Amino acid sequence: MTSTEMVTAFKFRLDKTDSLNYPNFNNTEIDLLLNQAQERIVKQRYGTTNTKRESFEETQKRTEDLKAIVSNAIIIPAATALDNIDVTAQFATLPQDHWFIVQERATLGYLDCNNAPIERVVPVYGYQHNDINKVINNSFLRANKNRVLRIMEAGRVELISDPITTLVNYRLRYIRKPLKISSIVPLVNCELSNHIHDEIVDQAVFLALEDIEAKRMQTYNPIEKTNE
Repeated sequence: MTSTEMVTAFKFRLDKTDSLNYPNFNNTEIDLLLNQAQERIVKQRYGTTNTKRESFEETQKRTEDLKAIVSNAIIIPAATALDNIDVTAQFATLPQDHWFIVQERATLGYLDCNNAPIERVVPVYGYQHNDINKVINNSFLRANKNRVLRIMEAGRVELISDPITTLVNYRLRYIRKPLKISSIVPLVNCELSNHIHDEIVDQAVFLALEDIEAKRMQTYNPIEKTNE
C-alpha cells in the first residue's frame, strides 16, 4: 500500500464511523496520525507490552512485521574518555537511526598463555546505572575474557571490559526508526511489511477518534450545583 493509498483508506474507514459528523482531516494531519500509529505498532511489536506478551521474534508474523527495519553496525569504540564510569570503560557512539537493541556482542583481543594474540567475539550484558557497582565487584558477573558490560548513555553506550583485554569493536543489531510516511511531496511509502499497512491505518483511525472524543470531553462543562 502506497502512502496515498493509506490516506485514502484512512478517509474511507473514518467515513464509515461518521455518524457523529467527525471533522475532515487534511493530508498533513493524516500523515501525522499514520506516523504516530506506525511508531506505536513498532514499539508494541518489539517489546512485550502487548496482549500476547510476545517479543518481536517469538512468532513468524512479528518477525516479518519488523524485518525491514532491523539493521547491523560494527562500531569502533573511542580510544579515551574523561567522563567514563570505570577506568576500563570506553564509549561507542550509536547509529543516528538507532531505536532499540536486538542483540549485541563485542570483539575482545588478548594474549593467550603462550603470548599469542587472540580475538574472540563475546556477549555484551546490559545493566542499569544503579546496578553497575554491584556487578563490577561481583567475581561472577564482572567483565572478563568472556563478557563485556554495557550501560546506556545519551546517544552512546559505555562498555566495560577486563583490563587485560582490548576492546576491538562493538557489534550491534538493532531496530532503527522507520522512515516517516508522507503522502505529500516528497512522497514516502511505509517501509514496513505490506501485511502490516492495514493495521497502521486502523491504528491511525483509532488515534483520530480518540483525539476527537478527548477534545469533545474537554469542551463539555457540566453545570455545578451549588447551595443557594
